[in-house]
Amino acid sequence: MKVLFIGDIHGLAEWEKIAKQGLLQFYKIVFLGDYVDSFFVKPGEQLHNLKNICEFARKYPDDVTLLLGNHDYAYIHGITQITGYQHINANEYRKIFDDNIDLFNIAWGYTNSTTKKYTLATHAGLTESYYKHYLQAEMKEDELLHETLNRFKDNVDIMWKVGRVRGGRTVPGILWADYTEILDDPYSGINQIFGHTPRPTVTVDQIGEDIIACIDNWGNKKVVSLIFNL
Repeated sequence: MKVLFIGDIHGLAEWEKIAKQGLLQFYKIVFLGDYVDSFFVKPGEQLHNLKNICEFARKYPDDVTLLLGNHDYAYIHGITQITGYQHINANEYRKIFDDNIDLFNIAWGYTNSTTKKYTLATHAGLTESYYKHYLQAEMKEDELLHETLNRFKDNVDIMWKVGRVRGGRTVPGILWADYTEILDDPYSGINQIFGHTPRPTVTVDQIGEDIIACIDNWGNKKVVSLIFNL
């Protein structure tokens, strides 16, 4: 299966051309979150763009997955202490997310039927420490990581964890982990694909037999994407 992963959008509309081209190639499409809070796009344009993303996902429910980023999660749960928070659009953003909450998840996962390799996509990535502290005891028998994470989508106490690299004091969570924190403490045995940490280019690392890909744009002036054959 080929999957097109689209990194943090932050109000930019060029995702549409990338995603539509992906559909023509019969790719599954996974958006990695952070649809709003741009320093470069006008608030009205960001609002319109978010509506378009929801309409696109609803039109192609079998092919498009929307994941939540920390900026999106902040509006849903009324958290204002986040860089770039837009008070002018806050109520409108929250209403759009609330009206379309069924479209959004925390994680997406896929197991290759031949190799049995599991790939996890989230907004910011999964560390071993976060798994041990918050997920291990909560996982049901035969449940996959993305299934557990999605069960706790509305649990702010589990989801909203900020590590030291991003100014917090706890284990870095699935919405907030920095790319360097994933490299220092990766959850082993799986491939991971995430955004959140701005990089000059898409970064793909291999740790043992695991692939770790960070898909975000430096300065959020361009939408970046990556195609994986899973």
